This record gives sequence, structure tokens and C-alpha cells, in this order.
Amino acid sequence: MDALTDILNTLRLTSSLYFRTELTSPWGVEVPTKEKVARFHIVIRGQCWLQIRGEEGIHLSNGDLVVIPHGASHQLADTPTTTIRPLSEVLEEVAYTGKGPLVYGGGGAGCCLVCGEFSFDDLGNHPLLENLPHRLLVPGDSSYNTKWLDSAVGFIAHEAAKLEPGAHAIIDRLSEIILIQVIRATLSVTKEHIPFLSAFTDSRVNQVLTAIHADPANDWSVESLGQLVNMSRSSFSNRFTELASMTPLQYVIFVRLQKASRLLTETSTPLITVAESVGYRSEAAFSQAFKKQYGMRPGEFRRTHSQIAA
Repeated sequence: MDALTDILNTLRLTSSLYFRTELTSPWGVEVPTKEKVARFHIVIRGQCWLQIRGEEGIHLSNGDLVVIPHGASHQLADTPTTTIRPLSEVLEEVAYTGKGPLVYGGGGAGCCLVCGEFSFDDLGNHPLLENLPHRLLVPGDSSYNTKWLDSAVGFIAHEAAKLEPGAHAIIDRLSEIILIQVIRATLSVTKEHIPFLSAFTDSRVNQVLTAIHADPANDWSVESLGQLVNMSRSSFSNRFTELASMTPLQYVIFVRLQKASRLLTETSTPLITVAESVGYRSEAAFSQAFKKQYGMRPGEFRRTHSQIAA
């Protein structure tokens, strides 16, 4: 399994469709802040403007997909100068029940959006998420987009319009695929250094990430990780740290403890067995490292976050 897949699996990504919209000018809504989510909007028909506080507004049109990774409040409107209303007020005014499209606006030019969110559970933290830009945009006319997004968006639009049995399950699965593809698209076109994400653009560092995720309990050293990709200890360490914004062994420890957190919350495996399964030879060493990363010892963490029925 590659590193990106394992990261997203560990983060327990889920998605949900908000609604399909039928908006007519003039219209403007403000979507509130929400933690632990990445929101997305796909323009099925028409055009609109997106404004995230502190960021330059952008124009969206047919086929454009934008993801707002950190759940930031943002505004959508037909023009940059249209009066904005809170989404809650709009939903109340039109008595929206969650079924069918959200119909709103003044009766002018139309815009159809499919809007939703990707959510991460309470344990969902990773430098991949933390370092995503404030917005990820894949234009509808981009060369990367034409390979996959047209079909996915078309399928989502069809399912959102028909809402036949199983529609939401199909939309959820496609939405998860879209997030992965958006991350790929961002990596393929960006010329900027994005902490941690840039590690995926280097074939050797990416290979090491995959090895760490495949076997975090291995007795890894900087030297042994470098040998995997035929790099000297110092060259590899410098390159990994530059791209991932953490040292190789810091990341090994992070992955070990993140996997341990899942075992603690999702199984009743004894603490010493959890410790050994992620590479610690003693429960004391494991407990100390775990507390440093999560702020509490493994036993307390399990009692606080356990998903196993009592």
C-alpha cells in the first residue's frame, strides 16, 4: 500500500453530500466555519465567485472544482459585490429540508453547484492535512481535469439530481476519490514548496514514506532508510527533512504512535502488545513517547477515546 493511501485510511476520511443547488441571480451565501472538515464545491452549470477571508476572491465556472481543506468560513455569490447572507438564514427562508435541490435567488442567471464535505474523525491529524493550502482548485478546462473529473462530476451530478436508492453512497465514494485526485493534481502542477506534501513529488522520499507506512515497527535508522534509495545518510536526511519539514525518525515515531492510537481506540489489545506491534520493546518507553505526542498516557487515551462497546 502506498503512503498516501495509508495516510487517508488512517485518518478515517468520510464524505457527505450537503446538497445540489439551483441558484439564480442575485444570490450570495456565507458558509460558516466547521472544524475537522474539508469542504468542496463543484460548478455543474453557470458561474460564481468564491471568497475566503484573507484570500483573493476567485471566479468559478463550468466544471471547476474547489476544495477548502480547513473548514474555513467562505462566501459564494453570483458577483463579488452581491449582498451576502448566512447560509442558515437562507436555508430557513426557503424551508430547505435536505431533500432535493436548494433553490434560492432572485430569478436571474442560474448557477448549479454540488456542495459537500470530507470529514475526519477526532483523531484525524497529520502533516498532510495540516499543510494543505487554504484552497485547492482544479479548473474545469485543465488538462489534468479532463482525464477524470468530467466523468466523476457528471456522475455525481446525475446521482444528485435523481437521488435514486444508493445515490448518497455512490456520491460519498466518488467524493473521496475526488479528494485524492485533487491532492494529486495539486502536486502535479504546483511549483511551490508545500511542507510534507512536497515529499510525494520526490520519488526517493516517496519510496521511503511507503516503506515506513508498510512496516513502522521496523528498527529503522536514518542510514537504513537512506540505503533503501541509495542515498548517503546525510544526503537522505537533509532531503527528507527539507521536503517533509520533519526528520526521518520524527516521522517514523509519528506513524508508529498514530497507528498505536488506532489500536488503542478500536481494539482491546493489551498495551504491551500494542507497544511491541509498533516497534517499542517496553511499555514504559511506549508510554513516554505516546504521552509526548498525544498529551496523555496510552491507558488514559484508550479510556477517553475507545470505540469498543463496554
